[in-house]
Amino acid sequence: MIKFGHIEIDMSTRVVRRHNEALCVGSRAFDILALLASVDGRLVTKDELMDAVWPDTVVEENNIHVHLSALRKAFGEDRDCIVTVPGRGYRLMQSRAAALPSESPAPGKARRTLPPFPTGLIGRDAAIAQVRAALDSAPVLTLTGAGGIGKTTLSIAVAHQIAEAHLKPVCFVELAALTDTQAILASIAQTCHVSFDGDFPSIDTLAATLADNPCTLVLDNAEHAITHVARIVEALTVVNPALSVLVTSREPLRIAQERTIRVEPLDVPAHDATEQEVLAQSAVHLFLGRLQALLGKACFDKTETLMAGEICRRLDGIPLAIELAAARVFSFGIEGVYRRLDDRMSILTGGYRTALPRHKTLRATFDWSFALLDPGAQALFRRLAMFGGVFTLEAMCAVACDSGLTIGAAIDGISELVQKSMVNVSFDGPVAEYKMNESTRAYALEQLQAENETQEIASRIARYFASRLDAGAGRTYPRQRANDSSDLRQTLDHARVASDWAFSSGGDLHLAVELTSMLTGVLLGCCLIEECGMWAERAVAALSELPPGSIDAVSEMRVRAALAATLPNLCGPIGRSRQLWNEVLGLAISSGNDVFQARAYWGLWNAALYGGNVQDAIDHALRFQTFARDRGHAWQETLANLLAAVAQHCFGQHDQAKSRIEAAMQHLATHPDEAEQITSFAVNPLAICYATLARIVWLQGNADEALAYVDKGVDLITPETMEPWLTHVLGVVAVPIALLSGDLQRGRRYLDIMRSQAARHRFTIWRKYSECLAAYCDLLKGETERGLSVLEASLDALIAQGFRRLITPLVVQCAEELIAAGRFADAAARLSDTLRFCRRNGKLFVLPEVWRALGLLAQARARLEAQASDTWRDTLNEARVCFLEAIQLSQHQGARMWELRATVAMARLSHEDGQTASALALLQNLSVGFERSSRSPDVQALFELIDALHVHHAEQPEDVAFEVVQSRQTTGIASLA
Repeated sequence: MIKFGHIEIDMSTRVVRRHNEALCVGSRAFDILALLASVDGRLVTKDELMDAVWPDTVVEENNIHVHLSALRKAFGEDRDCIVTVPGRGYRLMQSRAAALPSESPAPGKARRTLPPFPTGLIGRDAAIAQVRAALDSAPVLTLTGAGGIGKTTLSIAVAHQIAEAHLKPVCFVELAALTDTQAILASIAQTCHVSFDGDFPSIDTLAATLADNPCTLVLDNAEHAITHVARIVEALTVVNPALSVLVTSREPLRIAQERTIRVEPLDVPAHDATEQEVLAQSAVHLFLGRLQALLGKACFDKTETLMAGEICRRLDGIPLAIELAAARVFSFGIEGVYRRLDDRMSILTGGYRTALPRHKTLRATFDWSFALLDPGAQALFRRLAMFGGVFTLEAMCAVACDSGLTIGAAIDGISELVQKSMVNVSFDGPVAEYKMNESTRAYALEQLQAENETQEIASRIARYFASRLDAGAGRTYPRQRANDSSDLRQTLDHARVASDWAFSSGGDLHLAVELTSMLTGVLLGCCLIEECGMWAERAVAALSELPPGSIDAVSEMRVRAALAATLPNLCGPIGRSRQLWNEVLGLAISSGNDVFQARAYWGLWNAALYGGNVQDAIDHALRFQTFARDRGHAWQETLANLLAAVAQHCFGQHDQAKSRIEAAMQHLATHPDEAEQITSFAVNPLAICYATLARIVWLQGNADEALAYVDKGVDLITPETMEPWLTHVLGVVAVPIALLSGDLQRGRRYLDIMRSQAARHRFTIWRKYSECLAAYCDLLKGETERGLSVLEASLDALIAQGFRRLITPLVVQCAEELIAAGRFADAAARLSDTLRFCRRNGKLFVLPEVWRALGLLAQARARLEAQASDTWRDTLNEARVCFLEAIQLSQHQGARMWELRATVAMARLSHEDGQTASALALLQNLSVGFERSSRSPDVQALFELIDALHVHHAEQPEDVAFEVVQSRQTTGIASLA
């Protein structure tokens, strides 16, 4: 309650009385009166009134005159209390403390009516208890924290608890409008009902008067008058041990008796929190509670809840910002507010009418804090806006300091910003790390733009972090994880922000390519494949806009190589990866850069195999081998030899490839330094060895040994090199070999992990391939319709992207299903295309399977023709020729599993044609090299057929032709190069 003359103003109920009669006062008029009354006689300018009463609205000055005239008329004989100071503003002439009753209120009652208890106080129970306990042990307690964090709300709640407990009288003083010692002293005296004969009490006089009065004095919003408040509080508490002082301020008082508590933001959900986790956070409780009060809506669906959590997270859990955001939902909806958070300073307005002016908009809150900084701290504050995350003192000085802002001034400035809660500080061991929350940074960016410093500071930060990344990008693949190093994580965060600016319309494309060339190298080393590809794509696009030769060759090779390396894992196309690697090779040769020339050979070999171009892969491996030998790089020659062995295997020369790999493994065992160099350059060489040996030994008929090599390959994967190598190993060998070997449980387990990893890292090509494998599993379980549909679509998607590396056996499987469904033309089209591709590109080791499938197609056609024409015998012979071709190719390659499949198919054909004895002879000759106990579906099918034919041969004469209902052969897929 504020009194002057015969007028009483009740701020909590917004009621004005004269002679105890309520006056009719409009809302705007009351806002004007409240501001004039709250400053204890200080002059209030016209601009202050307009900002407070009509925020974000342009009005004529005449509006003030209209409402002041209405007030004077209502005040009657007290009309002269409102004084106009021409050209300056307005003042309310209040009676001083001497005019107030001098008697003290009853013990336990508040000396002055407290502000209303905060409604819907959320998430502050622990903080209230902490403040109450601290007040019991410290004469002065200061609640610090950023603007809008809830310091005032917390202090009011504590004041009410103390008053209700009848512990001490509570005096609450709002300092926001008071700027000097005399005004503050007068307001404290008035609040505590202390009367003086003179105009203003002195500090000593007030201290002496209050010396014997136990009291809890709450001083709210002290930051703008911190020096005055510190002197007064220190004097009051020295002479009055029974006095407890609770101060709210954005910085501490820094006096001897003081203890500080930092008011923390409300709890916010993590970025990937579930709906239940979102609802458990206090910030979300506040947001949804305000919405319920504003909209009358009691329930929110999952999408709205998750979006509310994201709003609270991006508003850093600051209660004022959250309440302002909730108020704007009425106009924009939850999604509309979320989408407009990038322009939060404009939309977060509309605070309570009774709120202080600086609490009515988010910008006003920051304006209040910014105005309290000295010019050096203001300059530092706005320049720190370019840091997108945590930064160190070293980074801050490199970016913010210049001739106008020295390092000494920056050190003073960061201390001031931390003290005023405008920058947060934490410690990683002894190292101080600084960070602005998102809302503070948004305001600082506005200030930076207003000073036209954005481009200069962005350029500085880009060059600084380019230099930080340079060491990492200098190595080919720096194997480290971003989560393992806070320094690396910070560098990446800031480099991303700087790169974003450099690529923007007001940025610098030359600097963008330079920075990205270093950023992508580190991202690739941290296994952040998708992000690496995104930045590399932007940089390569920028190169086309720049004059040729304007970017140094190393930077250009880095970004082209990064994009080429990521495309086969992401969305392709594979052909573009091959083109980019050729461009890198040309630049490396012309600039004499051996490092990138070696990388280009490795990349071209990879791209060739991804595209199924085995002959090209062999050529690139041989060129790499010659290059390494000429340069005297023994480890590169060893790697090139391994690459040649893999290509040989894909060409169908399995024995030669196996011997070459085993020799390489022996060499690496005695030259561990070479193994380390190969690992840092590409991948662990033993991983290449185990993966290739697993495929070879399976083809040679040893499924158990193949699975053992798979396990060794998986065990070589480390957290530092997990992706894309884990997905690669699972897709190339682990899943296919497990399924081929009859271990469906293991295959499904590997496949689930592969699908999860491919989805998590957005490896589009590998995800499509994993869908092919999942479809194959469905076919094995008899879910033919669904499996075939998915398999056809996924194969078509992969072929469109140029991915031919692993799909030929899946094409064969698809063709078999199409044959069974009677879709002969579709099967023939797929097989003919695959046969042409394999012959043209040297992908020979899968040709036996293609010929076997062509034989199955001819055999099915012969069955159909036997019912309608006399040509069926020719078609049956065509099938026999295809099976023979498959058997001969398998024998030539030493691929016994392919030979088994083709021979079983030939035996079935002979049996159908009445030649059971011949069929048995074929199978028995083949079976010598296989064990009946094998879990391999193909081996089991072999012995089951032998047993069935033995029974049939004993019962039926050899010369009787007949048709057997063919049990469909269990077939599988093989891992390809």
